[in-house]
Amino acid sequence: MSQTEPLLELRNLEKHFDQETSIISATMNYIRGNEPPRIRAVDGLDLKLMPNEVEGVIGESGCGKTTLLLTLMGLHDHTDGELIFDGKPVSEFDKADWKEFRRRVQIIFQDPFNSMDPKLSVREALMEPLEIHNVGNKQKRVHEALERAELNPPEQYLDRLPSQLSGGEKQRVSIARALVLEPDVILADEPVSMLDVSTQASVLNLLSDLTDELGVSMLYISHDLSTVSYVCERVNVMYLGRFVENAPTQRLLDDPKHPYSQALIGAIPVPNPHVKRERTDMTGTPSDPIDLPGGCRFKDRCSERMDICDVSPIDWEMDGGQREVACHIYYDHEKVVGDVADGTDPGGEPPVASDD
Repeated sequence: MSQTEPLLELRNLEKHFDQETSIISATMNYIRGNEPPRIRAVDGLDLKLMPNEVEGVIGESGCGKTTLLLTLMGLHDHTDGELIFDGKPVSEFDKADWKEFRRRVQIIFQDPFNSMDPKLSVREALMEPLEIHNVGNKQKRVHEALERAELNPPEQYLDRLPSQLSGGEKQRVSIARALVLEPDVILADEPVSMLDVSTQASVLNLLSDLTDELGVSMLYISHDLSTVSYVCERVNVMYLGRFVENAPTQRLLDDPKHPYSQALIGAIPVPNPHVKRERTDMTGTPSDPIDLPGGCRFKDRCSERMDICDVSPIDWEMDGGQREVACHIYYDHEKVVGDVADGTDPGGEPPVASDD
């Protein structure tokens, strides 16, 4: 496909779950004509993953990151919006399309201790996807995948069971398993969060090198901003199912705009006990995703809260279109909200705040 077209694209993607209720509650909702409450785990996301690009998604636990990844993989059916792969909506996929999709899109799970079948050797774990997709040169592909994952020499690992591997080795086998089909996209769900710090660094360097060498696109999901800078070119900050800011990684780390992004980055530890800095002033906990408040979802924890925050902010472009921020601080919200309500394009430059 064209290098100017996204390989994976989300258009207002939603994934909602029905809340488990008792028979009595379900009956009363039916009698009253009420819709049962829904958990809005992913709620209107837009994203474009270009060929040979690494995008990050960060946020607190419970913000919807893993649900997003499982929805992208097709393990959850999306509720609304569109998920497009290689120019074709997945809603139009037939059985052959899904099989091709699962060959070209691979996942690295968070937990290397439970993502491998304890009864399968390394050889068998890597052979399995090749057999499913009827790929030739199986032995060669397995050896090359282990070498790329820096498990050398491969012969030393082929007949080992997961119980004979360290945590770092297990995760490298998981990476090799993702690479053995030579995918176009890797979905990485906090792939280093369960590893010790020294092993984290080596696995992150490995992922960075692999995306550079193989031209693989990757969506890297994490709650840890300090690891995102190793591998991601852009970062999307997620809060309660929505993106509140996206920007090039270094620009976001140096100058976060959304109050939530500022709080996240302000909480990153500085490895110097003599450095003094202001503590983040974010308090409270995220709202219940079953009964989300109207307007900005961060308003109840935001030190910059205004009356207008009861109205949902738009995604405002900044930095010459390189950044989007969903916050009323950065534009003339009265004019923009009025224009949006009228169904017209706000247009113009934000007169309230500058990019400086």
